[in-house]
Amino acid sequence: MKEPSVTMTESGISSWDAGIKRSGRRSFLAGGSLAALVAAGAVGGVAGSVITAAQVGTHAPVAHAGPSLVARVGASTDADIAALYRQVGGSVVSVQTASAIARSRNGRSQAPPGVVPTGQGSGFIVDDDGTVLTNFHVIDGADKVSVTLMDGTVVDAKVIGSDASSDIAVLHAEIPADRAVVVTLGDSDAVQPGQLAVAIGTPFGLDHTITAGIVSAVGREFGTTPGGRPARNLIQTDAPINPGNSGGPLFNAAGEVIGVTTSIESPVRGSVGIGFAVPVNRARAVLAQVRAGKSADPAWLGVAVGTLTPSLASSLGVPSSVSAGLVLSQVVAGGPAARAGLRGSTAEDGTPQGDVIVAVDGNAIRRMSDLTSYLDRRAPGEAVTVTFYRDVKRSDVKVILGAWPQSSS
Repeated sequence: MKEPSVTMTESGISSWDAGIKRSGRRSFLAGGSLAALVAAGAVGGVAGSVITAAQVGTHAPVAHAGPSLVARVGASTDADIAALYRQVGGSVVSVQTASAIARSRNGRSQAPPGVVPTGQGSGFIVDDDGTVLTNFHVIDGADKVSVTLMDGTVVDAKVIGSDASSDIAVLHAEIPADRAVVVTLGDSDAVQPGQLAVAIGTPFGLDHTITAGIVSAVGREFGTTPGGRPARNLIQTDAPINPGNSGGPLFNAAGEVIGVTTSIESPVRGSVGIGFAVPVNRARAVLAQVRAGKSADPAWLGVAVGTLTPSLASSLGVPSSVSAGLVLSQVVAGGPAARAGLRGSTAEDGTPQGDVIVAVDGNAIRRMSDLTSYLDRRAPGEAVTVTFYRDVKRSDVKVILGAWPQSSS
């Protein structure tokens, strides 16, 4: 039997058993399937995306989901969705990016530099001071950023902080205070499959398009972020997400933002009902770190793990009352967990045999998503208390979280 590989994942966690499942996983363009970030390119290339979309010229300011809306969510909710749109639509902005170029004259001298449009995406206003959240891949490499409000007003914006590993960027836009419609940020940890999901953004250049569906799943892993970290704990939705939706909000039925739409998987150029959003709790954490003047890097524990099974529990000698947890297969040398004294090891077949983590700061850890979701709300330099078993002994250890290493893959 081929030994399963262990690969580093979000928040410094990796999975032995998930590594087996991922061994044949498609890359973004492999296997005839299109898996991509959904920023829309304005001229040929794409701002951090492998999907391109042509501008569509003059168009109505709002494009609704059309007949499919009723089929997806039921006619009885039409009035509610329309009311939600009226309530929150003004908080959504279109994000345009451009790059500076130098113009040559007769192939010799340089004329004053100009700018060329490079891409577009979406964003949403989180403070009446003009703070806007969007995806990192929307603004990556841009020399100029602007946002367009619902009434057509265009204002300049600048990037004040970002986290490529979470695909989140924070902008400050010169939005007049009387035109700043501010969203309410919800709690993505409370999101459940089957709940209503409404996306508003700028797919294919059609600003303030609203689409609706349901939350299809939570805790998904899909693709890799621009920072090189596997994208984990994503919200999956069948609300149509298309190129240009990147950075836009995913709302719940109460009009609260639960996620930042970021990517799709599709065999064609548009949506087939599999879209993904970064949980808003991660975006909130990035926003808080940027406002505090701190690095927005994700917290890093520095371990590789496998899920505790009854057979593993028996072989490790942990008490029979311990039915769930994460078994350490690797502790990165010099990393936060290693400095705290946690131990990892594997059997010859790759089965994890190290310490068993059962809680962090008193929060039960039953699966990897429990751990990564919690660490996503913490910052590098913060201390967490890890509860673990080594054989039959239960212990607590304080771990000072590190920053996700840029070289990790």
